[in-house]
Amino acid sequence: MALTFDSIAVFDPASQGVKFAGRHIDPAGTDRIVTCLVTGDALRARFRLEAPSPEQLLAAYSEIKNDIHRAAARRFAAGEKRPSISEQDLL
Repeated sequence: MALTFDSIAVFDPASQGVKFAGRHIDPAGTDRIVTCLVTGDALRARFRLEAPSPEQLLAAYSEIKNDIHRAAARRFAAGEKRPSISEQDLL
């Protein structure tokens, strides 16, 4: 169950994390958008940020987005419908 990541990322005030989307095309050819999230805690821990602004969290996401996308794809393949990337996923 592969995901393709070609969307923009946005700061989500409700979760205080960064949301991004992946696309999954099922065997029948149906294209489905999969909403993903990397938690603010995960980004703060990875970059040792104390009180980052939304812009700093987006910059942190951009710096390691390939790692984040791989983690989201793994979680989606394991059956998670809306992958949420935590601190543990980025170790």
